Amino acid sequence: MEKNKDFFALEAGSGLFEASDSSIVRITQDLSGKTWKMEKMRVGQGVSEGIHLLKSELSGNNFSWNAAQVPGDVYTDLFLAGELDDPFWGRNMGKAKWVQEYEWWYNRAFNVDKNLIGKDIELIFEGVDFSCEVWLNQKYLGRHEGMYSSFSFQVTDLLDYSQPHVPVNLLTVKLDPPPKNQQNFAGMKHNFSGDYLTGLIPFGIWQPVKLVATNRLRLENYRVEYDLHKNAATAVFYIELSNLSDSVLEAELNVSMTGRDQQITHSEPLSVSPGTSVCTFSFEIEDPQLWWPYELGEPFLYDLNILIADGKSILDSLSDKTGIRTITMQMNPGFTEEESRIPWTFVINGKPMFLRSACWGGQPSFFYGRNSTPKYRMFLEKAKEANINNLRIFGWHPAETDEFYTICDQLGITVWTNFSFATQEFKTDQPYIEKVTKEIQSTVIKRRNHPSNIMWMGGEEVYFTEAHVESGNKQLMEYIGEVTHQLTNTPYADASPLSSREAIRMGYATKESMHANSHYYAAGAIFMEDYYPNLDYAIIPELTAASAPNIDSLKKFIPSDELWPMGPSWGYHAADIDVLKNLNYEVFGDTCTGTLEEFVEATQIAQGTVAQFALEHFRRQKPHVSGVSLCHFITNWPIIKWDIIDYYGQTKKSFDYVKRSYQPLLPSLEIQKRRWMPNELFRGRLYIINDYYKNYPSLTYKCIFRDSDQNELYSNTFTASVTENSSTAYEFLEFKLPSDISNCFYIQLYLSDGDNVLSENNYRLLVGDQKAAQETAYGMYKIMHQKSREYGKGYYRYFPDMFSDL
Repeated sequence: MEKNKDFFALEAGSGLFEASDSSIVRITQDLSGKTWKMEKMRVGQGVSEGIHLLKSELSGNNFSWNAAQVPGDVYTDLFLAGELDDPFWGRNMGKAKWVQEYEWWYNRAFNVDKNLIGKDIELIFEGVDFSCEVWLNQKYLGRHEGMYSSFSFQVTDLLDYSQPHVPVNLLTVKLDPPPKNQQNFAGMKHNFSGDYLTGLIPFGIWQPVKLVATNRLRLENYRVEYDLHKNAATAVFYIELSNLSDSVLEAELNVSMTGRDQQITHSEPLSVSPGTSVCTFSFEIEDPQLWWPYELGEPFLYDLNILIADGKSILDSLSDKTGIRTITMQMNPGFTEEESRIPWTFVINGKPMFLRSACWGGQPSFFYGRNSTPKYRMFLEKAKEANINNLRIFGWHPAETDEFYTICDQLGITVWTNFSFATQEFKTDQPYIEKVTKEIQSTVIKRRNHPSNIMWMGGEEVYFTEAHVESGNKQLMEYIGEVTHQLTNTPYADASPLSSREAIRMGYATKESMHANSHYYAAGAIFMEDYYPNLDYAIIPELTAASAPNIDSLKKFIPSDELWPMGPSWGYHAADIDVLKNLNYEVFGDTCTGTLEEFVEATQIAQGTVAQFALEHFRRQKPHVSGVSLCHFITNWPIIKWDIIDYYGQTKKSFDYVKRSYQPLLPSLEIQKRRWMPNELFRGRLYIINDYYKNYPSLTYKCIFRDSDQNELYSNTFTASVTENSSTAYEFLEFKLPSDISNCFYIQLYLSDGDNVLSENNYRLLVGDQKAAQETAYGMYKIMHQKSREYGKGYYRYFPDMFSDL
């Protein structure tokens, strides 16, 4: 494509996007940081005392207010100020609930950067949780509600542009007490109550606050979609523009995409009427460099620049990264129309992809002020290390920040994003729908251009009870899909799961999707080898196992006198203690409660063993099954639950099991049971799972049996031919167990190409009576169930002496 010479002359200046000259285009003054102040007020007290009318004074009323940081949250600011004990220690989160009964006043004094002078200036809040009112220099700007939607105010005429040695402008924000009925704000704020949360409600200015100065014609946002065809791609852009003047403005819009030894440019003449409008255009890209999930190719990103020019002057500009990729969905084979009517196989750039997924479980911290880009990067790099190619943000948690998606773009990890609708009967009145629509639109617009984001979903477990059947939940999820489709071509699905009993009654097919959590919640009632193979669904969006964190991590949040024997803080931090014991028994034949060290290690190995069995089972079913998601990868506060890397960034032993089971090229063993008797003939089916688009015409497949002392009992080797993107059954592995074998035995599998071992796997199986073990485990389940009937599902059921000591 021929270059526009005037465009490149304007673009050539190295300081174009970080200019100090006030004649240059868009300039941002970030008001975020650690120079904010905050203070508590009773509801209504701040306005009645005129806190909103304060001026910026060197020793004014706010001089001794607490220091605060933005982005952040109220609890973190109070903790840093010494007014709140660490909420994560022991049972302190419950002691912090008083914070959510007050309104909190934040302000920030500043001088306007001289480079902004002479331009139109907008004050932008990228996200406040949950509702607030804003003043600037004693002038009321307005009120906002909803944590996901950005909001802004034109402040050009309200700012003091003088430059004394002390700040002269004062921005004041009043945070309302957070809402407490989740039904009133579903979709506008994430859940704060559930089986791994305490009911403490996070709130704060959780995203940046900025002054943005532009000319009268400016770029608001953009959308790009790509279509691939032979050796080329079509880029379709939708660019939203604002004309702040009273007349039509003539200009030229220029787009530049710079890749490796490649530069694509396109120009469009503009005639922009006052107000907001959308410019739509398309152009061809020859030999595009595609963005791929990491095991399918390079996650290549182009540098994208969008400029509006008027003659020789740049009016506004945006810079970003963009990845050329397409997403389509295809049906999973082997299901009838009554069983599955929704396509669940993700096809990236024409290649079907199996989702080796995990529920993200984040943000890294429940308290926004404890999050950081290095934390995001560390956790996401660990996800890639675990061979996870997809992260599922489900409806209990907020849609993630821009930095999360940016890092996923760079790493080649795909993302499945749920809106914040979870386990509720939702309202359907028009005022609520209008608020939800605004939040959905803002969420999608902020994230739609990230190539990593490959799925939008409405609700999480919203078809789970009789109340849901009778509610308007289904109509709301379908409406959210309509709103989403107006803004992006990325696929959308109503909810997860879609084949619960209630969902089927509501008209969904019988084998679309299911959460594979019953083995965990009813631990002991059924063994893993009897549970998971009976689940026949197109996709498994959630699969649960749990364990305790490492002891060093436990000591950071469990008081020493409750560490061992386990005290109430274990239960408060979401430990399902009886479940952990029952799963230990299933995996080891013992609850492993002799010492803290023994118990912690056993829970982590048990979690890993369950994950290995389940993840490999569903992977062997591809393409009939197109994905499975472990619940969770991380958790957002230090709990004793489902994560495989704990809140402090320490991996559990279960992490290694998932990493091994999620190898793109994997030797796998299908077994009918985990316990075998001496002299019994062991029999299992060998598989090779290949998620790569690469053929392996001649691999060596080696199998080794070892006893509990690692002595080799038997080995076998054969040659296997493996095709791309496949799961193939091979020989049956048969071996008679020795009469004197005891305790356990191991099976090790190796795939080699010549002298190079490409992949290995191993299993630990037990010597014992399967039926007798099942009967013992079921007895343990009944005792666990009885506790729940007597004490409910709170953690008190594990510590009944708490009642007798009153």
